[in-house]
Amino acid sequence: MKLTLYYPLAIALMAMASAADAPPLGDALPAEPALRPLGAPDGPPIALWQATSHPNKPYIAQLYAPGENPTPLLSDSPPDHFHHHGLMFALSADDTDFWSEKGIKNAGRQEVAESLATPAGDGFTQKLRWLATDGTCLLDESRSVRVRASGKNAQAVHWLDWQSTLTPAAGRASVRLSGSHYFGLGMRLLPAWSNKAEFLWSATSGQTVVRGDEKLTPGAWAAVRCEIDGRAVTVLMIDHPANPRPALWFTMGKPFCYLSAALGLDTTPANLAAGERWTLRYGLAMISGPADPAHLAKLAAEWQSAKPFPTVDNTTPAKP
Repeated sequence: MKLTLYYPLAIALMAMASAADAPPLGDALPAEPALRPLGAPDGPPIALWQATSHPNKPYIAQLYAPGENPTPLLSDSPPDHFHHHGLMFALSADDTDFWSEKGIKNAGRQEVAESLATPAGDGFTQKLRWLATDGTCLLDESRSVRVRASGKNAQAVHWLDWQSTLTPAAGRASVRLSGSHYFGLGMRLLPAWSNKAEFLWSATSGQTVVRGDEKLTPGAWAAVRCEIDGRAVTVLMIDHPANPRPALWFTMGKPFCYLSAALGLDTTPANLAAGERWTLRYGLAMISGPADPAHLAKLAAEWQSAKPFPTVDNTTPAKP
């Protein structure tokens, strides 16, 4: 594994992570995580990046809503679902499950082949190898994440831009992408959100109930909001119109709170042939304060027009 970091930056980031006034993480993380704070060098972290496969994948371990005392949002490896890791991206590839981790015969692993933090400390790029249980490489992924802050006071927003490009590994004629109805880019919220969070969508036309309060809803964006310690907090997830498939927003509020940009791979798997690629782009906005649908729609439109990753290669749509 090759791990490349700018060493002065790495030292500064680790110092930030260990500072006594750093905001709390929420749930305790498993032992020996390789955490890197992401954000402006002179400000509190917007996110915490789990840079290595821990145990089977890298991910965003924590997100913070803005404020004088930034509010942690995510749960990492909770007792009821230890494979839920903050904000994570996973699918099934050739019947290897990259979402689950233990207790199954076909668990896969996202191995970090190369990792590079930005000089400003506001993001990273990674090369990942999606390995089957026997070590066979099925997919290669190029991942880019950036964070930023906008606005002040009541208008303050913390942003995270996510991009993943998937290609079949060298020597593979094709890879079949599939998975459960919630597979995709998903986040597990802290226990304080359970049983009381409210979901909002850009539209509810076509919404279906999967089981219990689990829903799948097509649309440009979805959000979840809750009052935490007397403070309103909202998390908005935004789909990019150039994605090879539009998001089906998976939402679940009981007995825990989860939101993911699913891709309908449970009903319509996709075949990605050699030389083809899937590039998936999503935006997240973390807001402290009330956020009505009109405000969320405005933020979503701003993100889509900002073109956070303008230099990516075009996506080759995979055939069902």
